Amino acid sequence: MEKIKAIAGWASDGTVSVMMKDDMFSGMGDTVQDAIDDMRQGIAFFIETAKEKGFPYKEYLDGDFEIELEYDAVSALKYAREYIKDTKLAELTGIPATQIGRYANDKAKPRPAQRRKIMEALQKFATPFYAITL
Repeated sequence: MEKIKAIAGWASDGTVSVMMKDDMFSGMGDTVQDAIDDMRQGIAFFIETAKEKGFPYKEYLDGDFEIELEYDAVSALKYAREYIKDTKLAELTGIPATQIGRYANDKAKPRPAQRRKIMEALQKFATPFYAITL
């Protein structure tokens, strides 16, 4: 099974985009899963059109492939700052609030370990809210 690398990022309106790193496909949605589903629909449409018109396309698209996501922690952080303070993120990540501010303001780029800490902290912060029923 082919592994496809894609980047998930957040827009200021809260929508999520997923973009393949090495190909032209992307998707958008309200959640990461919605964006992945949108991208998969675009791929299916592309394959259907390519077969109809006789255009070549990469063989792995015909089979099963796994999408391996890399999260754009900076865009997630910028979006999350509307709902959570840097000091709370600092508490959840162990990263100083001033450094989180530098990442969110594009003054510094987080290393992979820092990106992972940021994404884990945002998930830890958000998870309890999924249990709320209205």
